[in-house]
Amino acid sequence: MAPGDAACWRGDWQVVTGLDEVWAQAAMTRTVRALPQLHPWRLGDDKGSARLLQWVGSCPGDPAVLAVLAVTARDPGLVAGDDEPALLWLTGRPLNLPGDLSAARLLGPTRGDPPSWAGALLRLRGSWLPPIAWLPRALRGLDDPRTAWPTESVDFDHRYTVHTADVRASAALLTPAVMALLMDAVPPGCAVTLAGDAMHLWWPHRGDALADDGRVGRAARAGSRVAQAFPRFVLQQFPDSSDVIEAAMAERNSAARNYRAGRRPGKSSDPVMQRIYDQAKAAVPPA
Repeated sequence: MAPGDAACWRGDWQVVTGLDEVWAQAAMTRTVRALPQLHPWRLGDDKGSARLLQWVGSCPGDPAVLAVLAVTARDPGLVAGDDEPALLWLTGRPLNLPGDLSAARLLGPTRGDPPSWAGALLRLRGSWLPPIAWLPRALRGLDDPRTAWPTESVDFDHRYTVHTADVRASAALLTPAVMALLMDAVPPGCAVTLAGDAMHLWWPHRGDALADDGRVGRAARAGSRVAQAFPRFVLQQFPDSSDVIEAAMAERNSAARNYRAGRRPGKSSDPVMQRIYDQAKAAVPPA
């Protein structure tokens, strides 16, 4: 089950659950925002832009690895008039939306299809990493500054730029083994971005990448090897605290349910409020 006939999707992809799709959408948004502000692949260059999933599939035998196809969309409230020619796609078929929410207005004025993106997402369970981006120099079309700190590999520095607000975390993750995998196993022209519990390997879904046989599957396998090569002690320095947050939310929900269950008209645990209730009740003549 692949999203198209292009050679890059060759592989035995499996259907995923709805929860996996929800996680993939959130993870993709987080990881794309790891790019520097002025990078042309980043969200936000066009006002109201968003990266929306078109298709998600899982690798057989490795549910932590997902293949994804996405499209850059626009907020329907921020587009121009109706006379802009556009027939755009979100889910592999034309959208048939009522009134002003036509497919053309949903993605905004454009000529041709909106930018689409292919790649693989990996879940780094138990970790919550700061935003980190290892970006290919070759496809940006602009002069990239050198990495702010020297890596141990001149070849790596020639192929990738490193962007992160947490230099120590990125340097700790870029061990010689990880750098070797990024150069040898990750397909050329592929961005690698990390944020939270996700690692995203992705590139524009166009041109020579479409004819690269099995490119998405190779990226998924390469990402899995990179994740396994990350030093465990570094990942442990950035633990996922979502279980603590979920426990606190569950406790608050339980307290709210107990409060609603014990609530009675005219009764309050606050003595001031109770006195007000009693005075108001006494002021009302009996029927």
